[in-house]
Amino acid sequence: MLAGDALLTLSFQVLSSLPIDADRRIRLVDELATASGTVGGMIGGQVNDIEGEGQPPTTALLDAIHRAKTGALLRASVRMGAIFAGANAEQLSALSAYGEHTGLAFQIVDDVLDVEQSSEALGKTAGKDAQQRKITFPAVYGLERSRVMAEQERLAAHVALRPFDGRAERLRELADLIVTRKA
Repeated sequence: MLAGDALLTLSFQVLSSLPIDADRRIRLVDELATASGTVGGMIGGQVNDIEGEGQPPTTALLDAIHRAKTGALLRASVRMGAIFAGANAEQLSALSAYGEHTGLAFQIVDDVLDVEQSSEALGKTAGKDAQQRKITFPAVYGLERSRVMAEQERLAAHVALRPFDGRAERLRELADLIVTRKA
């Protein structure tokens, strides 16, 4: 846990030292602080996840957990690259949507793999979510519906990138990889 604390703190130090104008440095620090924070960020999502253990799975709690946990950080990573590169408002909006859809797709697939794959394939304990009675996509929607939802998020991520034409091919490939991965 201390390693995670140290790395998160170090990330702010690195961002504040970047050789770019002060406005962009501040925007980058703000972006990461918001995405990792307690309201709508990773830490808040983790709290919701822990507090949700053993509770009846609901769509509202599932959405709150995963949009904050994985979704916020993936969205921030894409936005931060855009901010660093000097993206305009339209580009930032498109990349934000891409990050949200890709983040949600990642979490859906992660939840499905926890049910379907072995511990050896995953590199972590398979079935842990069910053992801990976590609120997951398969618990709320079932496996088949969860797979369909992941595919819908992948397609929505592709649509979000339309303003970039071929320049966003690597991001499309990343969304594809996230949904088709087996571990």
